[in-house]
Amino acid sequence: MLDKLRKKDLIIDSNTIAIEILKTRGYYNLINKYKSEFYIPGTTRFKENTSLTDFYWYQRLEDDLRNILFKFTITFEKKVKESMAFVLAKEFGVSINDYLDPYKFRNKSKAISITNNLKKSIESCLNNPTLYYKNEYGDVPPWIMLSNITLGQTRMLFSIFPKKLTSYVVYEMLPTKANDSRSIRVPSRLDYYVMDFMHYSHKDMENDHVFNKATQKWVSLLIEFYRNMFTLINEFRNNLAHGNRLMHYYSRQELKYSHISIYASEKVISKNEFFEKSLGKKDLFAFMMSLIITLDRYDSLYLIEQLSAWKVTNTSAPDTKKVFDSFITSCGLPSDFIERLKKIEVEKTNKQANKEFEEKYGF
Repeated sequence: MLDKLRKKDLIIDSNTIAIEILKTRGYYNLINKYKSEFYIPGTTRFKENTSLTDFYWYQRLEDDLRNILFKFTITFEKKVKESMAFVLAKEFGVSINDYLDPYKFRNKSKAISITNNLKKSIESCLNNPTLYYKNEYGDVPPWIMLSNITLGQTRMLFSIFPKKLTSYVVYEMLPTKANDSRSIRVPSRLDYYVMDFMHYSHKDMENDHVFNKATQKWVSLLIEFYRNMFTLINEFRNNLAHGNRLMHYYSRQELKYSHISIYASEKVISKNEFFEKSLGKKDLFAFMMSLIITLDRYDSLYLIEQLSAWKVTNTSAPDTKKVFDSFITSCGLPSDFIERLKKIEVEKTNKQANKEFEEKYGF
């Protein structure tokens, strides 16, 4: 193997260390996985000064980044399950037959299939806390049911939520809560934009029909944006969980620039980058943006802190910085991706919300 690599111009300084690396990391997982990143374009020969150590650092970088992102994907999963469990219990009840009654959801044929599958999952589940609740109480409340199903199953259940429940979850998951001292805390965030805009707007609101139509359009826009991010996060989560490569991985779900621009200015991602280069559409940067937007303020800042620490650790020496910069390029990320993520609006003030509402719907 080493002779074969040397014939392709790969630098191997120590046979002993190289053999140890290949034995512990695996030839396929190390060489085959990353060789295209180091080949001279159009050939099967390595670029000048490429060493086996570069492959090792690439794998370490990807493993560490995968661990960081997977941790915060789990945080996202806990948050969405908590909000869904609360609204299911509040609106439908805490008994399985109540909160999984398919006739309480939209798209009845789809709802019947999804709720039946969830009921079967609960019946066959032998893991705690579901098993404990079945044996102790003969029933399983929604917050327990959700704890033992996958994120994919959770997304399918969310897809049949009626609009009232959907809106609650979306407003819990997106940074729509006002942090302005003049704002009034309401029981639900569903009417946040309506109430807030009516309170501060100086425009004529005599035409209630036009205003209500615009409000519903705004709510629908946020719901669509969240659904798209949920699907994208779920697909990346499955990729991370199976240890697959992050480089060149793309979700089947695309984000829309009109949605992203609600929270991300041109300093985060420009129209040209999105439409001409597909940056932030369904790639790793889109995944990172989705996490920042859907996590709460503290977790989003913690994610940025973790990414920053990962970068500092791997750029402290010239050699490792060179590999790091190459790895970031291979991932399709802008070199300043962390600084860009910091500029995403993780909370919005009343004035910001009002201005956006006015600009989008012409008031």
